[in-house]
Amino acid sequence: MAEEEAVPAPIFIVGAPRTGSTILYQAITNRFKVSYIDNLASLFYRNLRFGIWLSKKEYGDGPHNNFRAEFGNTNKFGGHAPSECGEFWYRWLPRSDHYADSSSISDKAKRKIRREILCVSAKYGQPFVFKNLNAGQRLKLIADIFPDAKIIFVQRDPLFVIRSILKARARLGVPAGQWWSVRPANFRSLLDLSEEKMCAAQVHYIESQIASDLELFGDDNVCMVHYSEFSENFVDSLGAWLGVDRKNGGVDPEFRYDDRSKLSKEDMFMLKNAVSSFGLSDE
Repeated sequence: MAEEEAVPAPIFIVGAPRTGSTILYQAITNRFKVSYIDNLASLFYRNLRFGIWLSKKEYGDGPHNNFRAEFGNTNKFGGHAPSECGEFWYRWLPRSDHYADSSSISDKAKRKIRREILCVSAKYGQPFVFKNLNAGQRLKLIADIFPDAKIIFVQRDPLFVIRSILKARARLGVPAGQWWSVRPANFRSLLDLSEEKMCAAQVHYIESQIASDLELFGDDNVCMVHYSEFSENFVDSLGAWLGVDRKNGGVDPEFRYDDRSKLSKEDMFMLKNAVSSFGLSDE
């Protein structure tokens, strides 16, 4: 492999669920020349280098032009659509608990993760972009493996995040008292809360863990972004910060924005009450 200092460091998109991280991941991978795990490559999660090679052979560096997903899952939308590919990380980390620190896996496993990812980046001269929100609870581990990683922390108006999580739970039939999506370290202690307060607690503890662990990375390696900022120009500015070139033929997604005036009085009261229960900023 090329000298590691010449290899682009990986990029991790983190945040609470339902904050817009998927559409941002899709926009970045569609617009710029970066490596990522698409649905084709994800089939070979045990041999990432082969999976990415096969994807590059099939699609080259062409855009995927897909901005659809079902709660982050893009399996229905084509082989080149970007995947979260949790299976890659579950080779070393448990499914039941998402929080992990530098002592959670062996040094041998850390070296293997580093080698697999940087070998791809070295081969194609492109940073590797990951959007798997569990990574936000693993930043201590990531900082140990990839101290030069770039972190994009996505946030959104907490009223709409909680509302969207509640809608996701209802649509998927998740019963009260059962967890859904990213698990902060203390998630088991939150299972007895009402659903709206459990969702607020989920957002609070996920974001608090991320905010604390971002201190492990240099200021120049962290980008805080807000859902309300999403636009074509904003994605361009992210590309400049990441130092990546544009692809030919990539289209831009249609970004949608939150509007509190469209919330009913009942929803507004319930959501504000949930937000205030866990000290989330009502902004």
